[in-house]
Amino acid sequence: MAAVNDVSSAERHKQWYDDDVTEINPEIRQLLESYSKIPSAEVVKHVNEIRARGFAANPYPCIGRYRFLNLTLLTHPLYPTLLTRLKSDRSAIYLDLGCCFGQDLRQLAADGIPSSQLVGLDIEKPLMDLGYDLFLDQDTLESKFHVLDLFKGASGEQAEVWQGLEELGADVVHCSAFFHLFPLPEQIVVAKNVARLVRKGGVIVGRQSGSVKPGEVPAIKAGSTSWRHDLRTLGEMWDRVGEETGTKWSVDGSLDMVGYTGAKKVPVEDENSRRLLFAITRAE
Repeated sequence: MAAVNDVSSAERHKQWYDDDVTEINPEIRQLLESYSKIPSAEVVKHVNEIRARGFAANPYPCIGRYRFLNLTLLTHPLYPTLLTRLKSDRSAIYLDLGCCFGQDLRQLAADGIPSSQLVGLDIEKPLMDLGYDLFLDQDTLESKFHVLDLFKGASGEQAEVWQGLEELGADVVHCSAFFHLFPLPEQIVVAKNVARLVRKGGVIVGRQSGSVKPGEVPAIKAGSTSWRHDLRTLGEMWDRVGEETGTKWSVDGSLDMVGYTGAKKVPVEDENSRRLLFAITRAE
């Protein structure tokens, strides 16, 4: 029987909304000061204001608990390799799935990748729009952002844009804090669509909530569930994706406690929760 979380939406949202921060991590501070030219004394106030606006539009734990301030691509073990790859080939494309405010995309731009090589996708237009307010680059950033539903792929009114992305092909795909929101069957649907966006030799990297006991857990929407992977089940999922799309994938990664205490601080986490770092490479 699927786990059910009976906490009311208002109460759940309250649990996901931390007090305003009084300081932020040095990596995002550096980005906001050097890339966005925000005065040091104004950075924290600016971040708190954007967080409030973002949570009002989309009350997700990653916003309410300031996880968007963690530059997950920058801290991924493959970041130096990915940076070199994107710098050495000006035709290489970076695709950020579920890009939220586009914070990781901006880090790449700050590190010297032409922003025209960087593409962001999200189903929530308000978050991508707020990214311009967070980073103050509406008039300078050349990246393209698309409002797309990863479940629909090349269907419906988004077919033309999606097919264009398939033809373009991505060399580096970043997808963090996304797959873990959904049950396993839905993750497979999305993964099959994403697989069609990746060039041969391309890689999908990111992090998400994993578990030392893979399986169903309560999800963000009360009464629903999502599937949390370990490396074994993640590999099995991509084996299936490969079989059903005529592709082949290799999965590497790790589980660790970064960002987790082992305590049940919010309804969607428990003592088995872990950070799952992954790198999924298209072999064929």
